[in-house]
Amino acid sequence: MSTESLLIEIGTEELPPKALNRLRLSLAESLTKSLADAGLTHGKLSALATPRRLALLIEDMSDRQPDQNIERRGPAVKAARDEDGNPTKALQGFMRSCGIDDPAQLETQKTDKGEWLMYRATESGAFLPDILPTLLSDALAALPIDRRMRWGSNRTEFVRPVHWAVCLYGASVLPINILGLTADRHSSGHRFMGDSQFTIDTADDYIEACRKQYVMVDFIERQDVIRNGINSIAEEENALLEIDESLLEEVTSLVEWPVPLKGTFDESFLAVPAEVLISAMKEHQRYFHLTDPKSGLLRPLFITVSNVESLDPAVVVAGNERVIRPRLSDAAFFFSQDTKTPLDQKSERLASIVFQTELGTYGEKTERITELAAYIASVIHASEEDARRAASLCKADLVSDMVGEFPDLQGIMGGYYARHDGESDDVVKGIEQHYRPAQSGGELPDSLVASCVSLADKIDTMVGLFGIDQPPTGSRDPFALRRQSLGVIRVCIENELDMDLAAVFRASAKTYQRSFSTEAVETYVLERLVGYYGDKGITKDIVDAATSHIAGENNLLKIDRVIHALQSFKQSPLAQQLIAANKRVANLLKKVDASSLAKFDTALAVEPAETRLHQALEQLEFTVEQLASEKLESLAALQQPVDQFFEDVLVMDEDPKLRANRLNLLSQLRAQFLQVADFSLLQ
Repeated sequence: MSTESLLIEIGTEELPPKALNRLRLSLAESLTKSLADAGLTHGKLSALATPRRLALLIEDMSDRQPDQNIERRGPAVKAARDEDGNPTKALQGFMRSCGIDDPAQLETQKTDKGEWLMYRATESGAFLPDILPTLLSDALAALPIDRRMRWGSNRTEFVRPVHWAVCLYGASVLPINILGLTADRHSSGHRFMGDSQFTIDTADDYIEACRKQYVMVDFIERQDVIRNGINSIAEEENALLEIDESLLEEVTSLVEWPVPLKGTFDESFLAVPAEVLISAMKEHQRYFHLTDPKSGLLRPLFITVSNVESLDPAVVVAGNERVIRPRLSDAAFFFSQDTKTPLDQKSERLASIVFQTELGTYGEKTERITELAAYIASVIHASEEDARRAASLCKADLVSDMVGEFPDLQGIMGGYYARHDGESDDVVKGIEQHYRPAQSGGELPDSLVASCVSLADKIDTMVGLFGIDQPPTGSRDPFALRRQSLGVIRVCIENELDMDLAAVFRASAKTYQRSFSTEAVETYVLERLVGYYGDKGITKDIVDAATSHIAGENNLLKIDRVIHALQSFKQSPLAQQLIAANKRVANLLKKVDASSLAKFDTALAVEPAETRLHQALEQLEFTVEQLASEKLESLAALQQPVDQFFEDVLVMDEDPKLRANRLNLLSQLRAQFLQVADFSLLQ
């Protein structure tokens, strides 16, 4: 068995930039797994990609599978031949399955249960060229491609049409079939600066051979070149550059030979909200923006990443400046037009925009969240008037020209227009921040009024869609209910909103014209807590213990305090003993009809340990104001009487009265613990 570097390159038409990195990583992951399953060893695997190619470079790739020792047990010796000594059907079938025709090729194995025929052989491993086509085909089929394309007259499908394929093992071509093409050693250089076709001598030459053709195939190297280049320009301009990582990834996926360049735009455009200009530069042109490090204001500068190393970069810059000018002019015009109409008038047009077929228009949604935001405000002691006003206008910018052109500015533009209309700061914030958090880990609304509107919008959507039986599924979540529910959790907990979420869900349901049950959506939010706390290193059993006994009330802030108290409690020396005792109590009570349980009768107590435990429970008093951690300290004090009880007392006594009375005492004990959490669920 020998090893060489293996190169696989698939040349295509321009691949979708927002999917390129995912395709690169997925191909590497899939083929790595396939190689491991096939028993093929290898060294470092490099996943390479540019807009026009996906490639894998695998070092120290073994040329064949290892030999395999095969051992199979056949029929018992006494059942292998008939009375005449001829092979029985059982033996004949076994020999056929082993691919042999002579019984002498079988061995005899002696065991405690008798003697058996055995087949032992060594199977030679398959050679790489023979199994690579299947492994690669499976890996390509597993790529996360939403829509596959066909081209030419064959039925081959891929994310984009394939124009060339390379497969080299060391210096040798492996002429395998890759997506309808026979692989060779000919690749294609940069579309404008390289050769239309060039030869790769060996797999190890690949990266440098491409570099000579102005193709930087290493995605990470290309990304670093762009990052360093745009940072250098920012330093030269004494400007602040906040790199949007998703934009950086997309730009990396658009170029094969990155050349960062600085451009400018007319300062008069700075009269337009900065978010608009940034969106125009980022979404339409993939430009990076720069701000003043002191004031934080946008500078009339941008950085573009060219795919060409021009002899006259000024020409490239001028072209980019010429392209962005009409984009910014359009944005300035949209802003000017939008500010001519107040949000009140814009809001009236929401009645013609459908939110969801069964749930009505955005006008109807606005009416619902206006009522709900006011209700939430009354609960958390925020301004009901401001919450109602902000909610009534929060969707109005959906009909604006600006949001029609730049959908990512929903809410943000509403805030600008509200400020232009003279609305109060709290109302402005309530409008511009009501989509927060817009993504995982995103900013939260930073005022009570904004929190009210944010929650009202998200909860209205969740209650409505669960109400019409359209919850998210494994493959579909068109209204982003997973993100919305996580947003509700974060706003309630991290903004410390002390309220019963179940009551808010019921209030939301009442704003609809039909009757909605909120049980399913309440359960869904509690289930999402496992993921929320999992990201913080808190295990599922702690979350389950804090939430499983909830009935009626769903105060996420209180649940959060219980969860963190339990997290600390599990580290204490008494934790395991109390957890074990709770499990024992829970198991004993499972066998009892809850309706038969009554108050503990001290007259029936015959063991001192019963009396001591009862007295300890009687002295235990929780106040509503007590923190979960304080209640846990009180419960921990029960450890000694609980241990003594189980040591001295036979709960399931033959005397039915004693047995029932002791179960009543344990029920009282469990009820005290359940005021904090279900300790029996802790691991």
